[in-house]
Amino acid sequence: MGIDLGTSSVKTLIANTKGKILAVAQRDYRIDSPRKDFAEQNPENWWCGTSETIREVIRESGIDASAIKGVGLSGQMHGTVLIDKYRNLLRPAIIWCDQRSELEVKEIYSVISKEALGAVTLNRVATGFQLASLLWIKTNEPVIFNRIDEVILPKDYIRLRLTDTVGTDYTDASSTLAFNCVDRSWAYEVIERLGIDPGIYPTCKESIEIAGEVTPDAAKETGLMEGIPVVYGGGDQPMQAIGNGIIKPGMLSVTIGSGGQVFTPVHEPFYDSRLRTHTFCNAVPGTWNIMGASLCAGLSLKWLAENIIGNTNFQTLSNEAEKIPPGSDGLLFLPYLAGERTPHMDNRAKGVFFGLTLQHTWQHMVRAIMEGVAFSFRDSLTVFNELGINTNRIIASGGGAASGLWLQILADVLNLEVFRTKVSEQACMGAAITAGVGVRSFSSFEEACELLVRHGKSSVNPINANLHLYDRHYAIYRQLYKNNRKLFRQLGENEGENKAP
Repeated sequence: MGIDLGTSSVKTLIANTKGKILAVAQRDYRIDSPRKDFAEQNPENWWCGTSETIREVIRESGIDASAIKGVGLSGQMHGTVLIDKYRNLLRPAIIWCDQRSELEVKEIYSVISKEALGAVTLNRVATGFQLASLLWIKTNEPVIFNRIDEVILPKDYIRLRLTDTVGTDYTDASSTLAFNCVDRSWAYEVIERLGIDPGIYPTCKESIEIAGEVTPDAAKETGLMEGIPVVYGGGDQPMQAIGNGIIKPGMLSVTIGSGGQVFTPVHEPFYDSRLRTHTFCNAVPGTWNIMGASLCAGLSLKWLAENIIGNTNFQTLSNEAEKIPPGSDGLLFLPYLAGERTPHMDNRAKGVFFGLTLQHTWQHMVRAIMEGVAFSFRDSLTVFNELGINTNRIIASGGGAASGLWLQILADVLNLEVFRTKVSEQACMGAAITAGVGVRSFSSFEEACELLVRHGKSSVNPINANLHLYDRHYAIYRQLYKNNRKLFRQLGENEGENKAP
């Protein structure tokens, strides 16, 4: 069984050892924003959705629950879940797209330089990362902060409810920015210098190690058998990579989910000295991954659909946008609705439609968003190429990969061949594969992926006629951020001045 705790929904899957998916179930939930820049979720909603989907897939698969040999977990990264000594939640979870901790990011760098911290964590701190969110709680909610017994990541809460054990894995720990990604251990010197008790950080293990077993209480709530092993699992990006069969260097995954990511495994913990990308520990033991992240990929289209168009049917949006020519008749979009992660690491960046004229329609806006997200991926790949990371094809996944138009735009903007796997729920499958390796149903990730992961025979190839057009638009796209960076910050400062006390 693989469980993927995403940003907008939880999905659960059961697959057999030949790769056949027996059942998939999904439950949606929302992001709560009680104040500007806040992004929170109630972990109890995660658990309710998870327990419901587990019951559903067991029922729909037609198998006996005793046939399930292991459970693996995948989850949204960077989030902050706080529990007290009685294993009770202390507050809603602060998730990855939260923007409240700008002052805390500055505080971190006033104590530890970017270069010194980057040499340990291999990353730059950003708002929404657990370390910054934890310091925000320390400053703004000291009563809650002083009651913290352990701080965990989103999927770890689901494992806690399943097994009554607290812990995390190296991939998710990497994303907290309180972790030494070279030594694969908590960065205790960093933690202590920031005035945080290192004792609140949990046990950390490899993704394939068994964390615990399903408890009697969890068995009653989910329909699972008591005693089923549950592995530590991993962050959603390492898990989707495994579900796509990407376990060795040379292959690149591009995920168009709520956020967007480009991801490739590497054998050494090297990183961009300018800290424009992320280097995290990978789920395959002894490997790391280089990742670029865009905060609002699918979220940009969801925003337009819900707030402007009033039609949220994704296939309809894609079909309508396909009527618009490449380049959207001169309309460009910066997908910075919640700031931007790589390569700018700028939480003050804003979303922009540039080039609007009277001829443009909402269909143009849809296509411009798809193209803008592809340009944001190209930003990250430009850094990858500077680091000597070269790939010749892409494996696309996430909800956006269901759009043939979006895949063609990716191929054209990145000038790379784009493939898809035959499995639609790659992160769930990656979690299931990780469970299978952990309980020894497979001897290795290589064996499991060879047996279970199938890539489609057809691919989406770049259209030569579009390459030059997108090169010219990308050059303008890059310049738009540079020209407006100071204005974004001025706008943010003006907003702050006009806030009511």
